[in-house]
Amino acid sequence: MESPDSSQKVVNEDVTPPVDDGLEKALDEIGCLSRWMWAVFFMASIPGIFNIWALTSYVFIGAELEHWCYVPELKATNWTDEQIRIIITGSKTGKSCSAPAYNYSQLAEMSFDDALQEVTDNPTSVSWQCVKFDYKDEGTSIVSEWNLVCDRLFLRSTVQMVVSFGKFVGALLFGIVADKWGRKMSFVISCGIYIIIGPVTAVISNYWLFLLCRFALGMAGSGCFNCGFTLVMEILNVRYRSTIGILYNMSYPVGMLLLPLIAYFIRQWRTLMLSLTVPAVLLLISCWFLPESPRWLMSHGRRKDAWSVVQRANKMLGRRHTMPPATGDTNTSTKDPVPMSSTAEEIPEPVMKKFIASMRVMGSLLTKCELLKRLLICYYLWFVTSMTYYALSLSSDNFTANRYIYIAGAGAAEAVSYVLPIPILRFLGRRPTSFILYLMTGIALLSVLAVPYEYPMAIMTVALLGRLCIGAVYSVIILYTSELFPTVNRNTAIGSSSMISHAGSMSSPYLVDLLGAVQWFIPSTICAGCSLAGGLLVLLLPETRGKELCNTIEETEARAKKGDKVTMKNCLSC
Repeated sequence: MESPDSSQKVVNEDVTPPVDDGLEKALDEIGCLSRWMWAVFFMASIPGIFNIWALTSYVFIGAELEHWCYVPELKATNWTDEQIRIIITGSKTGKSCSAPAYNYSQLAEMSFDDALQEVTDNPTSVSWQCVKFDYKDEGTSIVSEWNLVCDRLFLRSTVQMVVSFGKFVGALLFGIVADKWGRKMSFVISCGIYIIIGPVTAVISNYWLFLLCRFALGMAGSGCFNCGFTLVMEILNVRYRSTIGILYNMSYPVGMLLLPLIAYFIRQWRTLMLSLTVPAVLLLISCWFLPESPRWLMSHGRRKDAWSVVQRANKMLGRRHTMPPATGDTNTSTKDPVPMSSTAEEIPEPVMKKFIASMRVMGSLLTKCELLKRLLICYYLWFVTSMTYYALSLSSDNFTANRYIYIAGAGAAEAVSYVLPIPILRFLGRRPTSFILYLMTGIALLSVLAVPYEYPMAIMTVALLGRLCIGAVYSVIILYTSELFPTVNRNTAIGSSSMISHAGSMSSPYLVDLLGAVQWFIPSTICAGCSLAGGLLVLLLPETRGKELCNTIEETEARAKKGDKVTMKNCLSC
């Protein structure tokens, strides 16, 4: 996500690279944890900070503001905003979408004390809906910019939804670009969007253009994060991929810890957006120095360029330059053996053929009963995990928590959630670990109901425990899904599950804002119920720890006949 990102590609660490003319060995040598490899790692992972800022800054730039009706007659008096608010709403705090039908022209001619006495002595049950609003802390949020309150509240939620939708589209689009034109090309285009569109978002005055810019930032987030991750994994030595794969996500908690610190000192939303987007110009360093994936170059027959990457790495490390055998230079001889990664079987197929092949694979998932049951359960788990994860990230207002402390706490929980599942998986396996994490999430969010609303810090602490657990589920569920399906269907199962998870993240701002406006506890209670249901469903799945991965549908069906299938009996063996 993103954080955990459900669009990350699963790298098969068990595949042994083919023996070639020395290039594979040279790549393994530079893929160890040298200072060159760490430089590549940091250049590729830094955009994750801007990615999480684009996702989480909504808590600050879209903060709900106290509002009341704008009454021009009262605004023309010398009364304070607090006095005007008391006349209109009867309170110094809170929100109002309507105003009592008083004769405000008459009230404006009185002193405040006389006007207050008048409305107290002669209350009215008639009211009219506000057409314009006054706000407390005006300018600190997009809410006052475009009046995103009352019957326009859904437009506020849409500001966050379009970022998730952009990530969904970006994962598909930049995935194609990365496979056809290279990981670095896709990465550079994404960084360019951050550098150009980010500051534009801070100065734009039209709501719909603002949405378009937010959508573009979501696309850039997927492009930078996923393509950078793939590039790092393809350069790394296989021994370090698991560890570095986890560390790659650490840019998310770093960004979440920095965000409230910046937002605390910069309260105006446009200035805050500039502060979060202008530093993206530093990504030009990554765009200039980051190498292309040598394995992608090999797969496209560009062995000369792959050797150049090796030589630049060795130059930085002060090693003797590794040269292609027999040629004495970086050019690949025409007599050189053709690497496995550039054989006819791996030449990119036409788009239509790929689409037809994908549809056939998807068809096999939908027509085989055992695979279909697994797929539907995984879809539900991915949807609920993503919805709950993002709903809890955006719920500071519903919990009446200090949003600066809440986001910092979420960042700390994020960091812990990446390493929490590792020891549990080692001893318990995939199914029990998933069940425990879903169960703890549900219990934590239901426990929020037992905490008095007057103790926001206690509510926040319990909610962040749920946030930690649901964040930990991400790394487990990606691994579990990859092991539940045979090789011929695995990529399709993960890819389609990722698409479902984006639907969950797109629904979360509406869940938080619209239902949270009815009662503050409704969003967290819905997430609790869905998480508990997810824990029960995961018990139906077969355990995969320590088992060989199936390569074909026939192997999966053969195991199912022996009891390795979706069944109620699995609940008893947990």
